[in-house]
Formats: sequence, structure tokens, C-alpha cells
Amino acid sequence: MGIICCLAPVNEDQINELLAEPEGISDFLEELEEEEKVLDLDKDWHGIHFLLTGSAEEGEEPLCYLIKGGEEIGYEDMDYGPPRALRPNQIADWARAMSTISADELRKRFDSRVMMELEIYPTIWDRVTEEDGYIGNLLENYEWLRSFAEQMKNENKGAIIYFM
Repeated sequence: MGIICCLAPVNEDQINELLAEPEGISDFLEELEEEEKVLDLDKDWHGIHFLLTGSAEEGEEPLCYLIKGGEEIGYEDMDYGPPRALRPNQIADWARAMSTISADELRKRFDSRVMMELEIYPTIWDRVTEEDGYIGNLLENYEWLRSFAEQMKNENKGAIIYFM
């Protein structure tokens, strides 16, 4: 199955409620998943982070938001760390930053050797070719992420980022 990254739309009041009562996060996210309102980046999250930041775990805000930034929702019941809330202003900054980076630009940043050295998840980059379509899937998920962030910016919403 693997580790997947999801982003859920949330407004400022919902963020504040979840930060005040973090034990409600699982039910909140489950309801959004059932309503099909969650963006699922599958296993491409780490590759997208690398292509945006050039790093495995670091990077400048707002481009590093898939892995770091925002406010942890302090409920530890999630498998891969606590969910993080990005407020509407952070999503707006992220959307603006990504709007200047096309999928073609990210394709140029793709370096399977470096991605393997940095152990970018999933560590399959030494077997990925342009012909097998995986790079295309990675870039397609990036476009979905850009679109999601832009929509959240336009709706003055934030997002919950979580891994499962």
C-alpha cells in the first residue's frame, strides 16, 4: 500500500476548532474522504516536494508545505505523524508560488540519481523512465495540487495535510 499524502479543504473556523479539540480530526477527515473532497497525491508527495525544493526534508516556505510548515494538530492517532493545518494565507502564498512553476519546469528538475541518493519516497527512481508514464503521473499530481491550492486560495480556505 505505502504512504500516501492527502489534503483536505478547511476554513479558518474549522482549523481553530480542530486545534482546540484535536481528538475530532479523524472523524472530520473521514467525513471529507467519504464526500470525496480530499485531494489524494498517492505516493507522489515526496517526489513533488523534491522537485519543488531540491531537498528531501527541507525547503523554503511556502514550497516546502507538503512536508513541513503549518500547525500540527496535536492528535497522535495518525500513522505517519500528526496532521498539519495550513491557514488560508499560507495556502494563498503556496498557490502563488506554485503558479510560477510549470510541470515542464519540474520535469527539468527531475534527477533520478539524486532522488535515489536522497531516498525520495518511493525509492523507485532508478527504474523510472519517460516511457513508463510514472513521471507523467507525478507531474499530473503536481497539477492537481496546484489546482487544489488555487481553488482554496480563491475560496479563502486552508487545508489539512495528512499522511496515511
